[in-house]
Amino acid sequence: MFIKINGERIDFTKVELIVIEQGIADLFESFDKKTLHELAAQKKYEHLKSYVEKHAVHMKDLPAGKALKKLKDEGNIFYKQFLNNYGDLAYSRFIVKGDEHLLKQKGVYTIIANNEMKFCGVCARSFKERFNQHIGNIYAKGCFRDGTATHCHVNAKITQMLPANDVHFAIYPMEHEKDMNSLKNAIIKRFEPEWNLRSNRDIYELTTMF
Repeated sequence: MFIKINGERIDFTKVELIVIEQGIADLFESFDKKTLHELAAQKKYEHLKSYVEKHAVHMKDLPAGKALKKLKDEGNIFYKQFLNNYGDLAYSRFIVKGDEHLLKQKGVYTIIANNEMKFCGVCARSFKERFNQHIGNIYAKGCFRDGTATHCHVNAKITQMLPANDVHFAIYPMEHEKDMNSLKNAIIKRFEPEWNLRSNRDIYELTTMF
């Protein structure tokens, strides 16, 4: 795969995606490092503390994930306020397969579905670490407001397309983070990948909701 940015040809290398598990739901329920009361006391959640004290006091000493799942089961949508915009979706667990030398490098990556660019991002560390340990392996705390919304978002989008569609990563190694961000921004401006634009809108909505 190659693209042209400002007259320059950029050659990306395809990286296959190998699915290990699909349909992972209610992942946030597994978070048990803090009780609901302890979580609500943290800065990112302090605006929710009064609600917990008034309406969920009977759950405040439960592990936060279990308390939120109970609220969800009761039909109380308040539980969503503790999660990022993509924290209650279905996820997959996957790893990548490709040129190991390239996967150990860092740079810009894209996600391609049915020959259409859906997302563009930057790996400041190695591609393999980002794909296998983060995007391809969402953890419970990542579903929360102070978790990794982008990873949840991308994983959930990939999950929605599997297994019926051809989805893969394409990588372009680069050394300097400033150059990576410049290329990523140019790609997003030129191609307007759907998942980048959706993510940006939802993050804005989340930060302006309260």
